[in-house]
Amino acid sequence: MNRKIKQIMVCMTVIICGLSSMASAEIVDRIVAIVNNDIITLSELNKATKPYKENLATASKSDEEKETIGAKIDDQMLGQLIDRSLTAQQATKYNISVSQKDIDGAVKNLKKSKNMNQEQLEQALAADGLTYKDYRVKMKGEILQSRLISRAVRSQVIITNNDIKEYYDAHGEAFTGVKKYHLRNVVMDAEEGIQAVEKKLGDNISFDQLAKQYSQASNASDGGDLGVFDINNFSEEIKNSLQTLGKGDHTPILMAGQGYQILYVEDVVMEGNKTLEQARDQIENVLYKEKAEKKFAEWIASLKENAHIKIML
Repeated sequence: MNRKIKQIMVCMTVIICGLSSMASAEIVDRIVAIVNNDIITLSELNKATKPYKENLATASKSDEEKETIGAKIDDQMLGQLIDRSLTAQQATKYNISVSQKDIDGAVKNLKKSKNMNQEQLEQALAADGLTYKDYRVKMKGEILQSRLISRAVRSQVIITNNDIKEYYDAHGEAFTGVKKYHLRNVVMDAEEGIQAVEKKLGDNISFDQLAKQYSQASNASDGGDLGVFDINNFSEEIKNSLQTLGKGDHTPILMAGQGYQILYVEDVVMEGNKTLEQARDQIENVLYKEKAEKKFAEWIASLKENAHIKIML
């Protein structure tokens, strides 16, 4: 017997119990929606809305506002459960399934991308009102949807060269990268000493040679090499001294703790800068996701139009 048919029978049974007595029955569950041959129960809806309603319960709103918002949460979540039911039915139609191994792989990739271990993941989920078991169910649905998108709407999604060019031009700031400065420095305790070094900078002596000879910092042996920096992370004084400089320029003498320093711009680089060709694959993936999700939403809407859906919330 189909699981959902069994659920229907259970839901009908619990409405009236104790046939041998006149005691009224307590309804412990009921059907809130029928989607073709599938059902959605009140317990399923309550489970889905629980984390949102728990947050709502602690919100600083009136009882009337909470009641209104709670009703909207029920409606929105029921809509999602109906979509999920239709998705599952179509997955069965297309013989698409998601194994525990598939879910394990998705979870592993997430933890790697977020640099999390299992304990940290579960703590993050708990903060969002989700158990690890609930999260795996959610992940299964996302994988299933991704595979359905691939099967049902991929052929309808076409990305042209013009689409890619228009996106690149409209989102240029995302591909221009970040200006960074490769810096060296000379650090000295005495102002007179660093003033003497500053004068030598005009004598065609390389900065790294001066740093090795005169700097009192721990990086002196490396020619005062500091590395590559986004100067927006520096103090306003240093930022203002550097932002107008180019490769080969240096700052005036600056305070450095209890001493003094001169910063030298070894190079100015643009990290993350991408040409249209370099960004092509990235843009194509973004556009495909946007268009595929839109087509999928349209596809779900068409399924709803042709489905037998009865809401009893």
